[in-house]
Amino acid sequence: MSTRMRSPNFPGIPLEQAVKMVEQIFDNNRQAVIMRGDAAKDLGYSGLTGRSLKILGALNQYDLIENVQKGQLRVTDTARDILHGYPEDVRLAALHKAGNAPALFSSIYDRFDGEVPGENAVRSYLMQNGFTNKGVDKALESFLSTNRYLEIKGAAKSHRDPVPESPQSPPQPEKQEVRPMLATSTEQAIGYANPPIESDELDFNLTKSGLTLTGTTQSKSELLQFLEKLKALAVLLPEEKRQESEEDDEIKKLGL
Repeated sequence: MSTRMRSPNFPGIPLEQAVKMVEQIFDNNRQAVIMRGDAAKDLGYSGLTGRSLKILGALNQYDLIENVQKGQLRVTDTARDILHGYPEDVRLAALHKAGNAPALFSSIYDRFDGEVPGENAVRSYLMQNGFTNKGVDKALESFLSTNRYLEIKGAAKSHRDPVPESPQSPPQPEKQEVRPMLATSTEQAIGYANPPIESDELDFNLTKSGLTLTGTTQSKSELLQFLEKLKALAVLLPEEKRQESEEDDEIKKLGL
């Protein structure tokens, strides 16, 4: 049996949406270190689900959150400056930095000499670099929407020439390189700032009662892929004891 193709990693939401989401975390916690599950609740989820982990992974790729310790994170200085940076140059520099942070976006800019290429050129580039048809559409929308947002905000300067840091911008602390683990918090959320993203795709939800499966599918290949994912996520269930390295591998697959 042939192995199903997976598209390379990319942020599943555009920057504008990511900024709105990290604002919810920042409003509740500022830059305090919090559990990953609590961050998911700030976004309107009951805790750690497949979708909330993907959203947190996107925020991480945009340098809006950073992993501090195992299962813990905090809002970055980049996000803080986007939300409340002063003067305006500080905010624009932070926006530019976030928009260029995802590895896929950076590789596209490098391929086209720092310019934002047209839709067809980006599509061809993605196809040549291992993306599935479905993955191309999602990655293309995320990339183009992010660039439109940067242009509207006045932060879409040349991607070859970095935006200079303002002297009034606080120094960036050295990041601690620690691989993350899944948080263990599973309490139900109390009130939602915004409703969670709805989807009928196959997904999972981690609650006090265990691992709940949701969604529908009529695709045999999608079901087989989801079953493989569930096997990897068995570490979330209390009766299973897995090695830390396997948990780390699963987090990496989810883009965190």
